Amino acid sequence: MGSRLLKVEGLAFALTLGLYLRTMAPTLTWAHFGADGGDLAVAVARGRLPHPPGFPTYLIVGSLWIRLLGGDPAWRLNFLSAVAAAGAVAVTVAASRALGARPLLALAAGLILGTASLFWSQALITEVYTLAALGSAGVLWMAAKGVSAPLLGLAWGLSLGIHPVLAYLAPVVAWGGSRELGWRGSALALGTGIAVAVLLYGPGLHGLQRSPSPWAELSGWKGWWDYVSARLYWGYLFGLPPGLWPRRLLAAAGWLARDLALVGAPACLWGWLGWWRERPPMAVAIGSAGLGVLAHAIGYATADSIVYLVPALPILTAAMAAGLERGLPPLRMQGKRLDPAWAILALPALQAWVGWSGVDLHADCRALRWAREILREAPASAVLLTAQDGATFALWYVQEVLGERPDVLILDRDLWAHAPYRRMLARQWGVPPELDLERALQELDRPIRWARASPPDGP
Repeated sequence: MGSRLLKVEGLAFALTLGLYLRTMAPTLTWAHFGADGGDLAVAVARGRLPHPPGFPTYLIVGSLWIRLLGGDPAWRLNFLSAVAAAGAVAVTVAASRALGARPLLALAAGLILGTASLFWSQALITEVYTLAALGSAGVLWMAAKGVSAPLLGLAWGLSLGIHPVLAYLAPVVAWGGSRELGWRGSALALGTGIAVAVLLYGPGLHGLQRSPSPWAELSGWKGWWDYVSARLYWGYLFGLPPGLWPRRLLAAAGWLARDLALVGAPACLWGWLGWWRERPPMAVAIGSAGLGVLAHAIGYATADSIVYLVPALPILTAAMAAGLERGLPPLRMQGKRLDPAWAILALPALQAWVGWSGVDLHADCRALRWAREILREAPASAVLLTAQDGATFALWYVQEVLGERPDVLILDRDLWAHAPYRRMLARQWGVPPELDLERALQELDRPIRWARASPPDGP
């Protein structure tokens, strides 16, 4: 039986990884909400802190990963996203089995997850979300298997270091920890996870920073807290106007219905209702975790907030597998046992065929070409003014990671309002940090050019 399970999960990993490698971006990309990829790639390659809240686990994994491979650093980090996504699919298959689904249905559900356009899109670019999905799948699997509370807490704490949205998994951690030791196990699992996260976001970030960051100065308590609490983005958290919530909720529901091959959404509900009847504490824990991430994604007041759903997709997939298990029992016909789960396997194949052209990035070099062209055409010792994250981060990547045009000062108009950014520019380029932007540019006395990019593509 153990070898059979390994084959099912290994098959899920191999099929999805092959799909991702065939469609993965060859370098830095703006597509699929990937504008932050340049900032993350610079942070990993140069040893500096990325945008808040820092993502320490991602920085550690990414720094080790790029040392194992050659080639374009952004390609290496795209590859990390692909491997993490395939790993998340495989672990989700294992979690679905641990929660009662038979191997074939768990495989079918996992492949539906792997070919969902939102999940697939994040597997092809430099971002943190597929690694976060691997963390959420791992926590769910460990809770379902009843592993020891400290080990479960350790996994959750490391996952929080990938992205703090995984804080919504706390009910799953509490349920998993309680299975052996009751409320003491819950407290132990939660306490261990919080302690690990504090270490990662405290001493961990200090140890990872090897060069000045435009986003943070960790020398004082206030600077550290403003950074790890993402104070810069507080206005976005549940900042969506109440009148827009129904529209955003409908959009998310439609996205999930499409991405889970239509049968997935009702199967999720049916599976959760089955858990509620049979194991209410587990149903409450898993359901509240999924709803927490969903509310975060819907209420976050940015156009790309849909990507916050990615870490919740393994949870929804496990519920989908449970619903399919209840709705598709094995049949017997003329004395032979027939498993209708074989028919479900056609859905991810169809989903991959239909969605391929919409997510495929294997030839996308637009961001890199744009940044190189802008830098190549800039006058000697020029100031390149930018006003878009994607443009700024692409230019940072080409200059600081690929080493092109170090004489050019890249100055982000919007980041100028951020004190750590001004102080970094003062140390590196002599830009007067106390002046407004217009006067600071006059003091520099350099040729000034605007670097404008077309808007990044969506998924």
